[in-house]
Amino acid sequence: MDIPSRTGSTSRPHRLGRRELLRLSALAPLAPALISCSAPTDENPDLLVPLAENADSDAELARATADKHPELAERAGTIAEVRSEHAKNLRREVKRLTGERAATSAGRSPGPEIADDPNKAAEKLRTALEDAQRRTAETVPRVSGYRAGLIGSVSAACASLLEVVR
Repeated sequence: MDIPSRTGSTSRPHRLGRRELLRLSALAPLAPALISCSAPTDENPDLLVPLAENADSDAELARATADKHPELAERAGTIAEVRSEHAKNLRREVKRLTGERAATSAGRSPGPEIADDPNKAAEKLRTALEDAQRRTAETVPRVSGYRAGLIGSVSAACASLLEVVR
């Protein structure tokens, strides 16, 4: 099969043999799979709202832990501050995407229950941070661009905060 050269070109036409055509046609079924593996373009802010709510819950848990256990106050206070900042940044991104105030769940639940034992309270903080790190890490591949970076940094921060509680 001859592929014509560009108009005005003095070069000879490129010749594709049967084997080259077969090789190229063998790749055709892979095209949909390759396209689906490309970076997502979903601009749905709904993925960010639960992460922001989770960050708020973690901050509230950390503040309550700091109030009840003075020996954990410094570490829990750091966690509360960082997780509050996460919630703020996630909501800011939702607002940027929607042009509206970030949605939140209807109604507030009562404050978190804090164990009397400081070790159990610290364990509850660790569990909350592990869950947050897992959720954010699972969300990163579902978004793209700035949002992926934002959520990835939240995930990394949660992993770092786990070291604060240890």
